[in-house]
Amino acid sequence: MATHEPVLYAVCDGEKARFLRYDGGQLRTVSKFDVHSKGTNAEAEVGSVKEPKSDPHVQLKQHFAHDVAGQINEAFQKDTVLAGLVLTAPGHVLHEIRTHLTKAVAAKVIVAEDKDLTNTPDHDILGHFDRPATGWRLPTA
Repeated sequence: MATHEPVLYAVCDGEKARFLRYDGGQLRTVSKFDVHSKGTNAEAEVGSVKEPKSDPHVQLKQHFAHDVAGQINEAFQKDTVLAGLVLTAPGHVLHEIRTHLTKAVAAKVIVAEDKDLTNTPDHDILGHFDRPATGWRLPTA
């Protein structure tokens, strides 16, 4: 897969996340995980000791958003070619993810939209963005 655009697309909801890259023709999923995936801490962190009146499902989604942010931070740390981030998630999840991005990664956010595209197939996802034909204008350092 030849990647022509140094942008990571993160498509998330409170339980699933997909990371995609543009290959010159369409977006393609490069990795995905969910709240039950090995490697996320969301389920382990929602224990039996809960704050009064806390909802374990809400806690799980908050921890998952933290895990998603960690995965995004790690992707940018490992792949120095990445220069931009397009992030979509429902509003409350979007806020949680953005809260846990490093400053360096947060500065690379091109677009953050309140959308749930997790069940949208790869070949249809690009149409949900107002991406210019010439590509995104990447943030400058």
